[in-house]
Amino acid sequence: MNVKIKSLILLGITIFSFYFLRVDFESIALLDALMVIALTAISDNIRVYWNYSNRLVSNTVGFVYAFILGPQYILISSLVILLSKTKHQEISRKLYRTLVFSTSYSLAALISYRFSPPLSIFLFLTISKIINTIIVEGRKNFDFSVFIYEYLYFLSLLPFSYLYLQFGFSPFKYLIISVNLLILMLFYLIIKTRNDKNDEILRTQRIRKLNDVIVNLSKVIRQLSLKVSSEKILDQIAEIMQKNMGYAYVLISLFNYQNNKVERIAHRGLKEEMFEKIKGQEVPISEVLKFMDEKYNYKDTYFIPHADKISETYTYQPRDEVSIDYLEDNQNLWDPDDLLLLALRDERNNIIGYISLDSPENNLRPSKEELNILSVFAQLVSLALEHSQKFMEIRDQAERDSLTGLFNHSKLFYDLENFEKNKEKICAVFIDLDDFKDINDKYGHKFGDEVLIKFSQLILNTVRNKDRVYRYGGDEFVILFAGISTEIGIKIVERLYDALQNFQPKISFSAGLSTCDEVINSYKEIVEIADRKMYLSKNQGKGNLMV
Repeated sequence: MNVKIKSLILLGITIFSFYFLRVDFESIALLDALMVIALTAISDNIRVYWNYSNRLVSNTVGFVYAFILGPQYILISSLVILLSKTKHQEISRKLYRTLVFSTSYSLAALISYRFSPPLSIFLFLTISKIINTIIVEGRKNFDFSVFIYEYLYFLSLLPFSYLYLQFGFSPFKYLIISVNLLILMLFYLIIKTRNDKNDEILRTQRIRKLNDVIVNLSKVIRQLSLKVSSEKILDQIAEIMQKNMGYAYVLISLFNYQNNKVERIAHRGLKEEMFEKIKGQEVPISEVLKFMDEKYNYKDTYFIPHADKISETYTYQPRDEVSIDYLEDNQNLWDPDDLLLLALRDERNNIIGYISLDSPENNLRPSKEELNILSVFAQLVSLALEHSQKFMEIRDQAERDSLTGLFNHSKLFYDLENFEKNKEKICAVFIDLDDFKDINDKYGHKFGDEVLIKFSQLILNTVRNKDRVYRYGGDEFVILFAGISTEIGIKIVERLYDALQNFQPKISFSAGLSTCDEVINSYKEIVEIADRKMYLSKNQGKGNLMV
C-alpha cells in the first residue's frame, strides 16, 4: 500500500480514537505531564534492534504510564514521538512514524478503558502490540519470534504499573513507574547480547564463505585466463558473484576510453531485454567515475549509500515501487538504492571497468572484512583480464601472417579441425597469383610485398565478414566459406575476378574450389583437392577457377 494512503488511513483512525476517548485537557497535571514527556522521550531514544535489522518498540514505557493517567496524556506522548530526533528528519517520515504509534496506542486505549484498571493495562499492552505488528509488519513480514520477545517485554511492564496503581498518591509514585525504564534497559541488554552472539557467528560464516570463494575464484581464473576471451572470463565472474557471493544483481562493465563510453559486458539477475536496453544506453565514463569518489572508497571497492541521490542515469536495477518501513532505522541494512562497485584496473593502475553488485542475500551492507576480500577479488579479476588480453595478443600474432595480416598456414589447419569436429559444411578456394615471380624479378621484392598486401585487402573487401582468408605461403591464398553452396562460393570468386580488373599492377590468379563432400578421410584434404584443381586451372591457361 502507498505510504501516503496508509498515512491518511492511520490519521483517520487516530482522530476517531481520540474523539471517542474524550480528551480532557483541563485535567492535565504539570508534573504528570512532565513525567510522561520524560519517560516517552527517554524510552523512545533507547534503540533496541532484533538481529541489527528490525527496530523493536521501546517507547511503551512512556505510553503505558500515559494510559494509566488518561487519554490526554497519550496524546502528549504521541506529540513527543513527533518531536523526537530520528535518523530520518523528513517531516513525512516523522509524521508516519508518529501516526503508527498514535494509532496503535489510542485504538488500544479506546478498547481497554472499558475494563477494570488491572485488566485494562494488560489489554492495552496486548492490543497495542497486536495493532503495531499488523501496521508495521503485516502478514507478509510477520516474525513470530520477534513478536514473542517484544510481547514479553510489554508484559514485563505490568508489575510496576500495577504497583503504581496501589501507590498512586505516594511521594514515591514517580520512582515506582520509573523502574519500567530499568526493565527496558534489561530488555535492551538481553537483546544486544543475543545479537552480538549471532553477529559473531554470522561474521565467522561470512569470512569463511568469502575465503572459500576467493580460493575457488583463483582456480577458475587460473583455468580461464589463458584459454578464453575477456568476455567469457567476465561472464564466469558474474556467475560466481551471484551464486557464491550471494548478490542478486551483478553487472560488469568495461571502459572504452576511445569512444568515452561504458560498455556492458556481462550480467546476472537482469532480464535479457533489460540488459539489452542497458547495453544500448550511451553512458559516458565520467558519469560512472563520479561515483568513485574518495569518500566512498575502501581499497578497490566503492560503497555509495543511496546512489540514486547522486545520479539517476546509472540506476540499472528494475524494481517496483519500494515501500519503506520507517520504523527500521538501522544503517547496517542494505537500501534498494545502495551501490557497491569493485574497480577493475590495468597494470598501470588505471580504472578500466567495474563490477556493480546489488541486493545481497543477507540484506546487509558490506562489512570491512567483506570489502577487504572483495578488493582481493577485484585484483584477481583485473589480473585475469590482463593475462587474457596478453594471451589474445600473443595468440593473434601467432595466427597471423606478419606481412598481410591474414590468418596463416597454421591457423588454417586449426580451423579445419574445428570445422570437422563441429561437422560444419564448408568449401575452400585455393588461389595462386599467376606469374608473380616476374613481378618480383622486375620490380623487386619490396614492391612484390606491397602487391601481396594490396591483393589481400582486395580479398577481404570482396568476401563476407564471416568468411576466413589465409595466406598459405608466398603468393598462395586460401578462402574458407562456411554454410554456403558451391554456387554461392563460385559467385564470390567471380566478384573477386571482377574487382581485379581495376587492380594495379595488372595481375591475375588461378583458383580451385572444393567442398567437404569430396573429402574421404579428413577436412585437411579439402585444401589438397582445391590445390590440385588450381594447378589444373593454371595448366589450362591461367586466370580461371576450376571447380
